[in-house]
Amino acid sequence: GEVDWKRFFRFDKKWIENMNWARISLAAKAVFPVIACHCDVLGHAFPGEETIAALSGLTAKSVRKGIHDLEGFPGFLWMHYLTRRGKRGKNFQIIFPSKGERGRVFFLHRGIIDGGIWRKNNDKQHHSGLIPTAQALYPVMRHFSRYCDGEDESLDDIDEFPERYANRSWELCSAEIGQLANHAGIHRHTVTDAIKNLQDNFLLEPCKTDDGEKAWKVFIIPKTHWKASFLNEKLRSEA
Repeated sequence: GEVDWKRFFRFDKKWIENMNWARISLAAKAVFPVIACHCDVLGHAFPGEETIAALSGLTAKSVRKGIHDLEGFPGFLWMHYLTRRGKRGKNFQIIFPSKGERGRVFFLHRGIIDGGIWRKNNDKQHHSGLIPTAQALYPVMRHFSRYCDGEDESLDDIDEFPERYANRSWELCSAEIGQLANHAGIHRHTVTDAIKNLQDNFLLEPCKTDDGEKAWKVFIIPKTHWKASFLNEKLRSEA
């Protein structure tokens, strides 16, 4: 199946600023974007445990831990409901910021999740998929990124100018390693490996700013992604 790059969810920068993201476990960081990208316009989502496991690369047990660790995360709630097959499922709700608060959000594209990039890499031989520290780091690098066309206008006007936003595929991040580690809730010694892993998965590219300082192109929409067939197979087998 084709990966849909038009769908995204609005990631609240306050989650990162207020250190809520830094404080949750790596399992919680792996499952949160998977749940968030399934949310409807009211913020409700019903992905099953197997779907969350397939898209995050976690075991069912780690998914349950991740959900448990999200309790108390701002705007995140869940409750049990009865599925049509008479099984217990989870109904998640995430309260996203309302539109029109300038500079409050960045868009995290569902294609990164569905395209198999987000999925945790459990295989040392292969580069495909993110290691847990990279899952922690990517939203933080997005948070500290700015749009570069000469002006430093970050994403303040995405709600007013969605078409301009839609045309950009990357932004520039020149945040310090210590700040990145701090806001991702990971040790600064692990940042280098996480950055390399994000590069292997088409989400980062090293570059230099106009003044020649080291920076990163952080991809909003990666140039390519892994073949999603193995994911589709996994998801189809549960449908």
